[in-house]
Amino acid sequence: MSDSHTIRSEMRREILVLAFAPALILALILVSWGLAHWHIGPGALSACVALAAVLLGGTPRFMAGFKDVTRRRITVNVFVTLALAATIAIGEFRPAAIIILIMSVVGALESYALDKTRRSIRGLLDLSPQTATVRRKGEEVTVPVAELQVGDQVVVRPGERIPVDGTVVAGASSVNQAPITGESMPVEKLPGSPVFSGTLNESGRLEIKTEKVGEGTTLVRIVHLVQEAQGSRAPIQNLADRFTTWFLPTVVVLAVVAFFVTGDVKAAVSVLLVACPCAFAIATPTAVTAGISNMAKRAILIKGGMFLELGHKLDHLLVDKTGTFTFGRPKVMEIVSFNGRTTDDILQLACIAEKYSEHPLGRAILAAGKEKELSVPDPAHFTSAAGMGVEAAWGGVKIRVGKPSFLRDAGFSLTPQIEQAIAQQSEQGHTAVLVARNDELVGLLAIADEIRPEIPAAIHALKGLGVKRITMLTGDNPKVAAAVARAIGVDDFMAELLPEQKQAFVRKCQAEGQVVGMIGDGVNDAPALALADVGIAMGAAGTDVAIETADVTLMNDDISGVADFMWMSAKVLRRIKLNIFFSMIYNVIGLTLSVFGLMTPIIAVIFQEAGCVTVVISSTLLLWSKGRQGE
Repeated sequence: MSDSHTIRSEMRREILVLAFAPALILALILVSWGLAHWHIGPGALSACVALAAVLLGGTPRFMAGFKDVTRRRITVNVFVTLALAATIAIGEFRPAAIIILIMSVVGALESYALDKTRRSIRGLLDLSPQTATVRRKGEEVTVPVAELQVGDQVVVRPGERIPVDGTVVAGASSVNQAPITGESMPVEKLPGSPVFSGTLNESGRLEIKTEKVGEGTTLVRIVHLVQEAQGSRAPIQNLADRFTTWFLPTVVVLAVVAFFVTGDVKAAVSVLLVACPCAFAIATPTAVTAGISNMAKRAILIKGGMFLELGHKLDHLLVDKTGTFTFGRPKVMEIVSFNGRTTDDILQLACIAEKYSEHPLGRAILAAGKEKELSVPDPAHFTSAAGMGVEAAWGGVKIRVGKPSFLRDAGFSLTPQIEQAIAQQSEQGHTAVLVARNDELVGLLAIADEIRPEIPAAIHALKGLGVKRITMLTGDNPKVAAAVARAIGVDDFMAELLPEQKQAFVRKCQAEGQVVGMIGDGVNDAPALALADVGIAMGAAGTDVAIETADVTLMNDDISGVADFMWMSAKVLRRIKLNIFFSMIYNVIGLTLSVFGLMTPIIAVIFQEAGCVTVVISSTLLLWSKGRQGE
């Protein structure tokens, strides 16, 4: 059985159990009432049926309460155990059963609300196909996904979902990656392109070499990540335990006071029941879970409640340059002509020379030519000087493309005009690539890592959310770093840093009392990501070290997700405080009425559980929060 199928089965089983328990308890209560009403059998029979309902629904809480007592912990379960024990002790078996029924129904409602937060998980799981077409012994056969192995060559036709993480080895297509990366537009896939399980192949046929299956796929790792986050505790949740520790003795004293004031033991039991801090106990976990799920729908994965609580406190963001502020790939930014040739002529010459080059700058030049739809014929001759440049021949013309030093070594003289143009590009953080036609330098291509267009707006949003300082960290040279820093408007930058130096800078900032967030690509930034108060990984789809190291993962490569994360952090904290306020109001009113004998045990529980319903509804509303722009 596949890992995703196991998770689905567990979820369905949980839902069935939650729905079945209240129904069975209700049936037992009705049987007990019927036996007593129509005087069927001895009176003890009706009481035994009601007691069975109490034990059926209350045993898990009773056991948890006894365990907490043995551990010398006073918790909500201890509260419930004491209150129900007192109710049974005074012979109120059917009311005790009704109390258990109400608690079970509220628990089912709470679980239903939390289950709505898990729909993003089930939605992802539903994206994973159950079968795959695989090429074996020269034939295409259909096999269960659970039987796929690393190294298998999987065939995916148009309209099918990709069943594995892997690399395209043949074919070309557009793939919808929105469920994994959040990208709104389909991504072109060619041989060598990575693909992820659960994404949709929209147009062409693809053959994929399997690299990850089952639990190793990005899809299943995302599911586990969200599940773990929903089960984690935020630091503020400890407040409920501390509150319960001193609140229980206080309530016991009030119960004694109620008994002496009214002379009715039921009034004392009502005090115990109405004071159960169930609403207080779920005030934090329901809000945290809803917030995490809301972010998951936006392709922002948060590992736990403690990071969600810290998010709005970040005051110093350290951000890696390459792959975070920039796309992490070179692009031709400008073309400078030296002798009146058109920029298209210069670019075409460079593309012809670089056509067979594997160098990243060569690929950037070819990409620029493709964008302009230039004709790029095959060169008749091609040679490459590693890391320096290329030479090619085409149509009787000799073309050289490369660094200034490469052209100098070839005997070209760089005029003051050309030297000035190179210097100007260097000041802007661009790499200057010269283009020569025969014995003449005809132009210059300025190449740089392209800055993401959304960065300035994202920085403005982060500043508005309370970030006091944004520092860019990079291993690049100072000139390039300075140019990028000026363009995007960060407060400062540090250049030529090794991974351990980035980590040391994080430590220095923390020693100064700052709450530090580190944003990086999750590879060379891993040490700093691990040390930061909140480590945030960009584009972690398929990158194991990013998911393992970071506390927050932005699956869509958009740094504005950090602002969304901080906004949700603040919103969740406000909602937790509101939930706690609701629970306290219900407790204060209920205790006041109970002390003066104005509540029966059943009414006390209905009133107390109304607080739980209020808190659950309040938290569930977080699921539909539309984000910063929606408010």
